Amino acid sequence: MVSACCLPDLSILTIPRPQAGPLPETGCWPVASLDFMLPPVWKSRAEVEHDESLLQPIAYLLLQNAAGQIWCYQRNGGDTRLDSRFSAGVGGHVDLLDATTPFAPEATLRRALLRELFEELGATAADLADLRLRGLIYEGLSLIGRVHLGVLYTARWLPSDPPQTRAGEKLHSLGFMALADIAAEPRFELWSTLAVRELLLNP
Repeated sequence: MVSACCLPDLSILTIPRPQAGPLPETGCWPVASLDFMLPPVWKSRAEVEHDESLLQPIAYLLLQNAAGQIWCYQRNGGDTRLDSRFSAGVGGHVDLLDATTPFAPEATLRRALLRELFEELGATAADLADLRLRGLIYEGLSLIGRVHLGVLYTARWLPSDPPQTRAGEKLHSLGFMALADIAAEPRFELWSTLAVRELLLNP
């Protein structure tokens, strides 16, 4: 999960918690539509970072190679709540600048996802195939988890070389890893574990 650190205070997409429906303590589950995000509610990050009446959607992309393995990395710096953890997801908050006109939830989430992909890896949509909305991720066990809702996507990574983090990004590449190995590795953040378990059940 990508969270707040020392960034400019931007307006981000939020969802009043009741609109998301009943949420599990932890889980990842399929979703057919993101229309529950309508109408959009834009708030400053500083205003909502600890407001549990709102959920902050996070675009969360798993990159798979031709063998079905997922690219992973270790966080080095940034938010102290996530520092040193392993992750399989690339992504972040949905900024107001990502919004389509008129607002369309899935199109807006995809724009946010591709923006984050470029910022973190220098990659573009041309590097991806079969970009798919897979579901939602939530965990209510931590302060950071209770205010975020993951929107899980998968895509196939097309270049022959694995992704490389851009200079200045606080990420260290671990390369591609098998789903079962990720699910069994306790150093992965919970969202990665939940997402991978969902893919093992529903490839």
